[in-house]
Amino acid sequence: MATTRTRRTQAERLELSGRRLLAASAELIAEKGWEATTAAEIGRRAGYSRAMVHARYGSKDALLDTLLRTEYEQRLDPPADAAVTGLKRALTPFDRLGELFAEDPAFLESMFVLSFEAVKRGSPLRPRITAWMERIAGTVEQGLRSGIDDGSVRPDVEISTAVADVVAVGVGLAYGWIVLPDRFDLAAELDRTRARIARDYGVPAPLHGAPQRSPRGR
Repeated sequence: MATTRTRRTQAERLELSGRRLLAASAELIAEKGWEATTAAEIGRRAGYSRAMVHARYGSKDALLDTLLRTEYEQRLDPPADAAVTGLKRALTPFDRLGELFAEDPAFLESMFVLSFEAVKRGSPLRPRITAWMERIAGTVEQGLRSGIDDGSVRPDVEISTAVADVVAVGVGLAYGWIVLPDRFDLAAELDRTRARIARDYGVPAPLHGAPQRSPRGR
């Protein structure tokens, strides 16, 4: 007996076209950067006409806004888990990069390429990437401050210096992997960096049988 294929609804077709266009955008960003990619190329890579980006989003920049909001920001900076320590929250960017590297390295590559393309003065990407980086820095800062309160971060840590350290080393790891992918073990470097950050700013775990110190202010 022949089977009847159920036709997709309008909402399902819109969702599918959106997913394909976003995936095509990420692929092309990794290959040639955002500014060198045209809306027509994105449409064709996704399996549609060259006019599909404008028909679906209105413009290439509007597609980028959706890509950053629904893919990059949500996947890299998920909601904080209130159950973990402040130090753990401050280390979230490294944890998330490691997870994305294991799950979807092609996506991670496109994210890094997009970020580095924003270094050019006058780039339309710069305000978007700057805001994104500020959110990441805010996550680290909030984690460190919470960690001082809950006892997982040393009370003498200079917050602004520590945040600058974490953000700078994260950018350095991303650059090293993009430029020297065959000679740079990103997973190992993320683990090594995470351990160093925890060692430099975290409160050491008490030795077995040693009395535990109370967090500051308790």
